[in-house]
Amino acid sequence: MPATAMVPVAQIFERDVPGPWWPAGIDLLQVLWCPNEHWDPPAQQADVSPVVELRWRRAADVDSCLVAPPPPSRHSEDGYLPQACTFTGELLTDFPFREEVPPELQPALAELVRTTGDGGDVITRVAGWKLGGWPTWHLTYPTVLRCRTCDTEMTLLFTVASDAVTEVIVGRWGDLRIFTCPVDHRHPFEVDLH
Repeated sequence: MPATAMVPVAQIFERDVPGPWWPAGIDLLQVLWCPNEHWDPPAQQADVSPVVELRWRRAADVDSCLVAPPPPSRHSEDGYLPQACTFTGELLTDFPFREEVPPELQPALAELVRTTGDGGDVITRVAGWKLGGWPTWHLTYPTVLRCRTCDTEMTLLFTVASDAVTEVIVGRWGDLRIFTCPVDHRHPFEVDLH
């Protein structure tokens, strides 16, 4: 497959979304991906999805922008070209999968599941595009992803949820999730499709 330009998925400034995921001295995160589905991606990337790149930067170091960035090329009808948009961050409380909720909160959670009639993990995690929070586990049982460099348990950095508004659909209307090492942002990240 010939090379193509990466597509911007999200550009996030620390001033808009402060949190523990920001490395010292970094205030800009850029999430990019290839607009094509990859069936044989690099090891830390998800199968049958776009290949993702993360760019951690200092906004003050970005002193020029391309006036006419190269257009991405799609090699099939299955592609990932999000519609350009802006969004406003909203601070929400996100909870882990219900089996990971502390024992003292389990009775209250069981009551909430019973009264809402949901029965799944929808009430214990915030859905949608998000920075941080907890991963959804609606297709598989929770698993731990470990850093390939230092063996530390990785944390969820960013989720791209399938969304008709942005016209991004990953997998079968699933979530593309990016996990990073909390010890060092330069360690390889992991991408999965859920």
